[in-house]
Amino acid sequence: MEVLHALDFSTDLDAYRCYIGRSRGEFTVAKDQNIRLRTGWFSERSAQYLAAGRPVITQETGFSNILPTGEGIFGFSTIDEIAAAVDVVNSDYDRQCRAADQLAREYFDYDVVLCRLLADIGCKTDSVRRSGRYCERLDECKGQCHNTHLHRRDASLWHVVIG
Repeated sequence: MEVLHALDFSTDLDAYRCYIGRSRGEFTVAKDQNIRLRTGWFSERSAQYLAAGRPVITQETGFSNILPTGEGIFGFSTIDEIAAAVDVVNSDYDRQCRAADQLAREYFDYDVVLCRLLADIGCKTDSVRRSGRYCERLDECKGQCHNTHLHRRDASLWHVVIG
């Protein structure tokens, strides 16, 4: 196991991506308020690990009411549940990596998240046509949403600014 100083990789996108890609998976503990209140909180970083095809073992906050657990994502409340999740991941690591990737695609892919966000803020998403991994014609929503500007930041990310 290697422990790195967070500033060595967290201020550079490529270094951060490399760090996650080299990781075997993520283990994280949630804030007490999210555990006690069962907020359903799920870390953005955990979603990034899933997108990199890395399994996630994280403290249960109620997210399992929305996200399926036991393959790719493991929620825990006890030490025994942590040990069991580690055993499952280690027993078939490749399967857990594939499951993590699939969960990221089903729940966190921009096609899923952005199209729902646009619908929730009142954009007519029936004009948004999906093609492969990219939504086409998203800029048509510009005129349909009050004070919403869409612009492409890079080849794989659409950024919505509401202001």
